[in-house]
Amino acid sequence: MTIEKIVQEKLQANLTKITHESQNSTFVGDSAKFKQKIFVKVFAQAGKFLTEKAVNQQINTRVLDSFVVKQTQQFVLVMKDLAPTDVKGQITPDLAFKMGTQLACFHRNVKPFSGIYLNNQLFEKAKSDSNSLQNEEIKSRLLQVLALFTAQKADIEKDLIAHATTVLHGDVGLRNYKIVRGQLSLIDFERARMGVNYQDFIKLFYQDFRLNQKLIASFINGYRKCGEEVAVTPLTQSFLIFITAIGIMKYTEKIADKPFKQIGEQMLATCFSFLGIGSQDNNKVNMHALIFTN
Repeated sequence: MTIEKIVQEKLQANLTKITHESQNSTFVGDSAKFKQKIFVKVFAQAGKFLTEKAVNQQINTRVLDSFVVKQTQQFVLVMKDLAPTDVKGQITPDLAFKMGTQLACFHRNVKPFSGIYLNNQLFEKAKSDSNSLQNEEIKSRLLQVLALFTAQKADIEKDLIAHATTVLHGDVGLRNYKIVRGQLSLIDFERARMGVNYQDFIKLFYQDFRLNQKLIASFINGYRKCGEEVAVTPLTQSFLIFITAIGIMKYTEKIADKPFKQIGEQMLATCFSFLGIGSQDNNKVNMHALIFTN
């Protein structure tokens, strides 16, 4: 029996599978058991299942049920359906501002929970991940940059210890901002983890904002409006961009994704610019992702 049939029988529901960006299976439909329309998310990993459940239980009343399907070793989260719709059109400064306020609310309201991924030992992970790459040219560049950051390891780690106190969303991008009941909302919390708030900005700035200075400034203004602030230094910000780039290089070595790899290259260019390595031609643009704190 398929997971879909198992879940439909248990929830007395007529479910339709919907496409989803992640590797999870997701379904939506009417449930006789709960007498309402439900959204069902099926996870292969216990950690992501528990994380999604824990965050939702903190910030809303969506969770209706959760259980393990022993036959398939999958984890099922049942929630009220919000009927979210995609954000349409181009990103404007006004939209970026609202995105910033929404993320600030998430950072302020979600608290650490049992079993949350701590996301620490970043220097050790950077070395291990860089050395695991098969492409020698990329590996060499990453290790060159890592050596320069390592020379300032004490300052960076002191900064990280002081400010890695935020529960991050973990996957902030336009695709995880939806319109719910006419309001902009963040969804999908399975990658939540502890860290520095700036880490949640990085992919958004490069992928969706394309390092557009006006959009970044509007986003930060929205973030600050809610009383949240970026406290880590530009040095630490640059190091966190580097960590993100390593992750992209690991991913694109296994799964061909040229546009995503180019974003990783842009991130490396920012680090090179910040550290004063190589060509200075694009320094100004490369540095737009950095927030220069006092």
